Amino acid sequence: MKRKDTIGELRPNQVITTFGPGAIVDAKKDSVTVLDLSYWKEKGRKIIDGRLASYLKVDNFYSPSVTGVADVPIISFPKVHICSKCGRIFSINETKFDIMNYLRFGVSCPDCGGPAYPSRFIVMCEDGHLDDFPWRWWAHHGESTCQMHMKLRFSGFSSTLADMRVECGCGAKRSLSGATQMENFTELSCSGHHPFRPSAKDRKCSKAVVPSQRGASNVYFSVTRSAISIPPWVNPLYMLIDTHMDRIKTLIEFDGDEGVDKIYKKYFSQYSRPEFDEALRKRLAGITDYTEFKQMEYDAITHHNDPVYSSNKMNFKAEEEPVPFAWKRYISRVIKISRLREVLVLEGFTRVSAPDPDAEAGDQPHVLNLHSGEGEKWLPAVVKNGEGVFIEFNKKTIDEWLSIPSVASISNRFKECYQVFCESKGWNIRVPRDAVYVLIHTFSHLLIKQMALHSGYSSAAINEKIYFGPKMNGLLLHTGSADAEGSLGGLVELGNFNKLSVLIMEAFNEALLCTNDPECMTHLPDNTDADGAACHSCTMVSETACENGNRLLDRGVVVPLKGREEQSYFKELVGTICKIKI
Repeated sequence: MKRKDTIGELRPNQVITTFGPGAIVDAKKDSVTVLDLSYWKEKGRKIIDGRLASYLKVDNFYSPSVTGVADVPIISFPKVHICSKCGRIFSINETKFDIMNYLRFGVSCPDCGGPAYPSRFIVMCEDGHLDDFPWRWWAHHGESTCQMHMKLRFSGFSSTLADMRVECGCGAKRSLSGATQMENFTELSCSGHHPFRPSAKDRKCSKAVVPSQRGASNVYFSVTRSAISIPPWVNPLYMLIDTHMDRIKTLIEFDGDEGVDKIYKKYFSQYSRPEFDEALRKRLAGITDYTEFKQMEYDAITHHNDPVYSSNKMNFKAEEEPVPFAWKRYISRVIKISRLREVLVLEGFTRVSAPDPDAEAGDQPHVLNLHSGEGEKWLPAVVKNGEGVFIEFNKKTIDEWLSIPSVASISNRFKECYQVFCESKGWNIRVPRDAVYVLIHTFSHLLIKQMALHSGYSSAAINEKIYFGPKMNGLLLHTGSADAEGSLGGLVELGNFNKLSVLIMEAFNEALLCTNDPECMTHLPDNTDADGAACHSCTMVSETACENGNRLLDRGVVVPLKGREEQSYFKELVGTICKIKI
């Protein structure tokens, strides 16, 4: 959306991360929702990443087009508007719609012609359905056949919900106090409506209705997948295969091996046949497990000096940073990545609660996947060029730490609590999260907060990628821009260990005390909360930076907190560099 003859502007990166199909966007004169991919008439440039395409089972990726008129299709939502002059509550369907007047002035009241604003309130459910707030149902305390006009009135001198009431012409009235509380909507059935698919029929839904304000953070959580462009997947042969993948699949379908021979002779004769066959085999085989996906990136980063990984300096350039002997017990490696190409793809979205970042598509039934319609299967994506710092934890020390009885106990508690949380959401988690994940994740957040103070980037612009599994113990803190050729270089500069060690020391000092202590420091995970000693004052960061919705955090496994000293991974190091007695 761009230019004067549209209702607002979006950058490609915003479409992928925040305002994708199904999201509510505040435009210049109205509130709208972005339509599903099958309604898009325009696409931007093609983005090639064979590894990610094979995993997501799509043909291609395209960047959202934002160069013309109404490139990203939208529809007004909520439909219900309120007149700022007379208070009339009405649907936009009741008005005489004129596109030029709408673009200039927005929605007007059908009674007095005054300017109207979209309703603050909406209702949704865990399955992704979204609908207008049931104003008539609310005013009449239940279902009603009344069709008289309703108005929103204000009483008192505050803007609280208790001082707002909806009044019907029949005399029914009700305060908006409690209009955002689920327990007041138990008698209301979900409409099964998807406004971002206007031509789709509503489906019967048994999920609980969740009321919310339209701008609340729980209305839309993007489900994204990212891939770091690593060799050999970014080598010319692999890129050429992806360029001709549609043609290759067609020839294989109709001509079998003869089709492969034809395509090789026509496009790939500059490569040896064994090279071509191996690359095509890998591309067609695909990747079925996201943990395998991350393992490939982890191997590329930790083996960056191997010829197979150092062959493409344009997209991936890494350099080892020496780690002092005193730190080796805790951090085995630090790798500065001065060139990093990341492809970020929007796969779908959830409502009410954030998705798990590493779960497979079928493991989270509440994820609403985007649909590109008949023909070419594609998803919107952007390419981010930037930089990063990779930190690998010492596997031997982690194993020793896990053998401590109190650490083993809290580790099992995290694992069990997160499992209960996932089961309550209907998720199937293939890789259990224990204290090691919590350690890496919490350390990542503490470092993001300090890096934001020194790098020139905001904490929301520094993203984390947690590499956790039987063969992975690391994290990547990275940043990048989809609107420029690269980043500022301020993050990789902090990867120099003389600077990084200072940041870690400052992170430890900040984690030792929290303004919400003692309440924060005594909190432990339970069946309703998978976090330990963590809150927005000490540990949590912007949800655009965190890959797991600020879940599974506990500064008690990073630094020694009172009564939990033995559970700290960095216990001795904190005592030495922060000059405290433990």
